[in-house]
Amino acid sequence: MIGRSAMPVPPMNFTLREFRVFRVVYELRSFSGASQAIHMTQSAVSKVCQEMESKVGQRLFERSTRKVIPTQLADQLYAHVCEVLGTMDAAERSVRSLLNLEAGEVSVAASPMLCVGILRRPVAAFHEAHPAIRIGLHELSTDDTIDYVVNGRADFGLASIEEAHPKLSIEPLYNERMFVVCAADHPMARKRAVSWEQLATHPQISLHGTFSTRRTIDRVFASRGLTYTSAIEVGTVLSAISFAKAGLGVTVLPGYVTEFVGELGLVAKPLPAEGVEHPIALITRYNAMLSAPATVLIDSVRRSVG
Repeated sequence: MIGRSAMPVPPMNFTLREFRVFRVVYELRSFSGASQAIHMTQSAVSKVCQEMESKVGQRLFERSTRKVIPTQLADQLYAHVCEVLGTMDAAERSVRSLLNLEAGEVSVAASPMLCVGILRRPVAAFHEAHPAIRIGLHELSTDDTIDYVVNGRADFGLASIEEAHPKLSIEPLYNERMFVVCAADHPMARKRAVSWEQLATHPQISLHGTFSTRRTIDRVFASRGLTYTSAIEVGTVLSAISFAKAGLGVTVLPGYVTEFVGELGLVAKPLPAEGVEHPIALITRYNAMLSAPATVLIDSVRRSVG
């Protein structure tokens, strides 16, 4: 018996307008919220989504009087939509800046403390030299930084990235050293040097396991056969610094925070660097065509950490 061949799927011919509307509805989970965000009427937003559903032959959103819930198909489509729109957004930024450095925009993603500790000086120098270029800094987690670069929402990013990524070009800049940060009156503040073994005897204010810094610290302790007590676990570096200043424990942070914590009156003591791998890397989309402003700012970042 000869089986039937599958019917060919007709081209769906999505438009960029449909993709942009879909992305906002997906992220806001609301037609009314999307209509306000993109300055369209709610009925127009709903119609665009219905047209997309007609093209795919399935629902993209389950609707109720209170909320909009994406279907599994919408979840899968969202990643592709972000990548397509990211490519277009990156191309638009590049075209605006092809001829000179007199107009345009640079979009950069990094954690809040990387922005303060590493990007502050090169961004300030770039802004002074090219005041007409708008700089957009997106302060994000490592995972969100990667997503912003992959999806073209940022021209480049800074992150401590541990593995290769199929859609990224990863340029290691340097290997960061770890510091123990404590209040000025903490007993550890008076020590000339601090070992990992000494650190293990003090309660720590730890970052959640989603932070690359926490993963590095855990690897170091495990490699030395040590354990430590996490007295308080926090979700931001700023919280870790604040609790350390209040004397609730010590926290271990990368070297790029030392200037900032010093300004706040805390003490930062370097920990032994042997066996510590915490690479800071510059990430761009694979084979990305960077705009002139992005290229200049990247060169400035390289010089600042070189």
